[in-house]
Amino acid sequence: MKGEQTKDNLWIAAGDGQLDRVKELIESGIDVNSHDEYGYTALHAAVSYNQKEILDYLLEKGGNINIEDFEKDTPLYVAETLDMARFLIDKGAKATHKNAEGLSPAQNAHEEGWDEVATLLAEITKEELPSLNDQIEQVLGSSGNGPNNLTVTASTMTEEEDDEEDDQVTQHYIEDMVRKIQEQGGVQNEEELREAVTKMVLEQLQESFDLNK
Repeated sequence: MKGEQTKDNLWIAAGDGQLDRVKELIESGIDVNSHDEYGYTALHAAVSYNQKEILDYLLEKGGNINIEDFEKDTPLYVAETLDMARFLIDKGAKATHKNAEGLSPAQNAHEEGWDEVATLLAEITKEELPSLNDQIEQVLGSSGNGPNNLTVTASTMTEEEDDEEDDQVTQHYIEDMVRKIQEQGGVQNEEELREAVTKMVLEQLQESFDLNK
């Protein structure tokens, strides 16, 4: 479709790499920073589909590199490649931004399985991203909570730091993990608990990998 005369809207044209159509729409008076009904912007679309030429044009026309969608995600949150992430940072994208869930771009990239992007952004912000072992230990807890105390594990894991945004994200993750284990019938001992948590974490990582192939 690239280069053809189309009637696509700004967001589709930006994601599809239709530079002529994007220029036509912007020159007709459409706001370069406008949102669609879902909160999406042309900048988000261009970044998500790795359309650097489109993004460069949008920025030249007044596009806001840190514009938020309805969930407070900036375009940096949908950058899947190192090249695009570096381009955004060079153009002034804020790696320290937090979205509506309290996640930074680095944390979001880590959850999505975009490891190279996550590492780059974490180096900029000096964040420490959780390793596989960290995620397992977060659920198991370091205070000796056994399989019979699954219901209290989630509530006590971040009790001392629940005033911080990052802890709210961690608490949600832990509660979800504990709920899934309970729905599957629980576990009988610490070893079974560790095996169940490890399996779930690995399954989540595999899902992220499969989605981003």
